[in-house]
Amino acid sequence: MENLSEANIPRPEYPRPQFVREGNWINLNGEWEFSFDDADIGLKERWYKKENSKNFDRKITVPYCFQSKLSGIEDKSFHEVIWYRRVFEIPNKFKDKKVLLHFGAVDYRCLIYLNGEYVGSHEGGYMGFSLDITNHVEANNVLVVRVEDPSQDLEIPRGKQYWKLEHDMIYYPRVSGIWQTVWLEFLSPEVQIENLKMTPDIDKSEVIFEISINGMGFSVLFLYIEILFKNQTIAQESINLDFIGKIGQKKDKKVIKERIGMYHRIIYYENPNRFKFKVKIPSNLLFLWDTHNPNLYDLSLKIQNETTGEIYDEVSSYFGMRKISISDYGNKKQQILLNGKPLYQKLFLVQGYWPDSLYTPPSDDHIKKDIQYVIDFGFNGLRTHQKAFDPRFLYWCDKRGVLVWGEIGNAFRFSVKSQLRLINEFVTEVERDYNHPSIIVWVPLNEGWGISGVEKDPKRGYFTSTLYYLIKSIDPTRLIIDNDGWWHSENNDICTRHYYATTDLLPATLEEEISSHKTSVPILYLKPHEYKGEPIIYSEIGGFGYDFKENIEKKWGYGGLIKDSESLFERVLNLLKEFDIRKEWIQGFCYTELYDQYQEINGLLTFNREPKFSPQKLKEKLDTMFY
Repeated sequence: MENLSEANIPRPEYPRPQFVREGNWINLNGEWEFSFDDADIGLKERWYKKENSKNFDRKITVPYCFQSKLSGIEDKSFHEVIWYRRVFEIPNKFKDKKVLLHFGAVDYRCLIYLNGEYVGSHEGGYMGFSLDITNHVEANNVLVVRVEDPSQDLEIPRGKQYWKLEHDMIYYPRVSGIWQTVWLEFLSPEVQIENLKMTPDIDKSEVIFEISINGMGFSVLFLYIEILFKNQTIAQESINLDFIGKIGQKKDKKVIKERIGMYHRIIYYENPNRFKFKVKIPSNLLFLWDTHNPNLYDLSLKIQNETTGEIYDEVSSYFGMRKISISDYGNKKQQILLNGKPLYQKLFLVQGYWPDSLYTPPSDDHIKKDIQYVIDFGFNGLRTHQKAFDPRFLYWCDKRGVLVWGEIGNAFRFSVKSQLRLINEFVTEVERDYNHPSIIVWVPLNEGWGISGVEKDPKRGYFTSTLYYLIKSIDPTRLIIDNDGWWHSENNDICTRHYYATTDLLPATLEEEISSHKTSVPILYLKPHEYKGEPIIYSEIGGFGYDFKENIEKKWGYGGLIKDSESLFERVLNLLKEFDIRKEWIQGFCYTELYDQYQEINGLLTFNREPKFSPQKLKEKLDTMFY
């Protein structure tokens, strides 16, 4: 891929792997000017003006937050207002193009200025956003970003970012400002593909596409679609886009071949720029995605003038044909199925911090290394915990066949404001990550964070139910856990519980399991709800602490501290053997956790990703267990 920016910048790869435009982007990562604004005087003094560069007295390496070592600053004290400044040029070849400015993620609120003018804002620390800056760019440009990150606001979905000065127990350093890639993209001003949503249907051997296009259609404008598998063309289609932008023109004529099964009036009567169609995949060329064979189809989309050959936009993507479902499977109990077959989930809890860069993976190789360790230990998936992960992390899970539970950081105080903030961010996450075949479960809440007291306050329970139905309305193809760990309501696809007690207290039968739901602390189901046969997964177990290098101060672990590698291995193995005994009615587990996090030494790897015992040693055992 051609990258037009300077060489050797951090995170140089294209940041959006499921919506790739090659050769027309500039990566803005690297050195920016930077300043703390502890007195909050920057707006009054108009630091965003082009001539006010004197206010920026530091340098920072984007996309690393100022609290991290790789940022070049590494200041973990409270700084709630910060400013960034970057100068860039527009190459002559792009001077007549539509210009989009993309931010992968900025924590938490930001104002964006270009050449001294306000161009947009965003709130939310996990999701990216884009701005059309076409009317504001010049040959030489000054980009200024003001970020506000209230360090102690408990109504913000902050996850594991601690609101006290020093991290402690299960809480870690804060992440403020830009922490994912910033880039420019240059498009045709006439027509652009804005959004792509892909829904596989393995039962019918077809994939449903929903596409949004910005622009006006005309008789010789076509969308060309090509699906490939291992460089072999599987299907090709073309759609005449003469209907784009013509609201209210209701016609009966067919505009696409019948095999796609779509009529003009169905396409656009309500929204002519967003339409849906399906493409058949020949049954002999249907290759399913699963953990053993993560088959992926490549997709090419191209908008072109059929007469002149001019290409207005070109996007490449990929998808996996797979289905996650719940079905009755023997003994009248519900079973989680992947492509119609029973799925036992062996998951790691993964929290997404790196020692030198915090939330931001230092490189693609660091991402691949973490995911490979999941496989090397004999596990088949992971639960992303209290953070929305980088899209490239999900990309490598897709490629390696690793299952993912998608989560986001929770707030810690219940209010209308905290509800709206969580809804806005999580809905955006579900939309952004919808096309990843690795994601099979959505988890909006963890252990009642942000809804504490729900057992006494019905409003908090209504919010939990609202999240379940809201996510289902956006993505009915995946399973949803209303509140992971306990306090489940009637609206829940999987019964999950967190268990850090000794193995002798594990329920010995399904009957004992159900009986324990009412006596556990906290209780598993909110009254008057109770278990109704849904699949059971112990979504946090283990947590055995072992200080591998004996250099961690204030060390902490859920399951007590262990003194050597062999003892850790035996304790992990004995715990998993207990779950193997119960595999008839417990359909999976999530081990806490893949790697240590600061003082929390529950990992099978150190924070620097050193194995505490041989991963292959555990994999050999797990390969003979479960199903």
